[in-house]
Amino acid sequence: MMDERGSVVLSEATDDYIDIAIEQMALCDSQDSWLVEKDYKVKGEVWRVHKFDADPFPSSPHAHCVGGRDRFVGLKMHLGSAELFRGAETTGRFLGRKQFERLIDLIRPKFPDIIFPLENK
Repeated sequence: MMDERGSVVLSEATDDYIDIAIEQMALCDSQDSWLVEKDYKVKGEVWRVHKFDADPFPSSPHAHCVGGRDRFVGLKMHLGSAELFRGAETTGRFLGRKQFERLIDLIRPKFPDIIFPLENK
């Protein structure tokens, strides 16, 4: 239960469970660094860029297509080569050069400590 200020109020100690409503959640890694992710729309596709993903493949950071045309949704992209992956398997395809450059231009201000495009390793 929430009070008039939006603070969580716990019910009596005899209750078997507690309902908690979280309005905003901050995700941190084990070093207490913020887990940063942001969505970017480029030519119909929505790419979510993860700086600290539990799975750093195919690059760190990398992008997940979370919206747009079905052929891209669910794919991951290396932010150096623009190579597209389904899970850990390459699709043998790459995001178009102009789309990739536009995405990189959008990403740079959000991640000023990283040089884009990433090196291909």
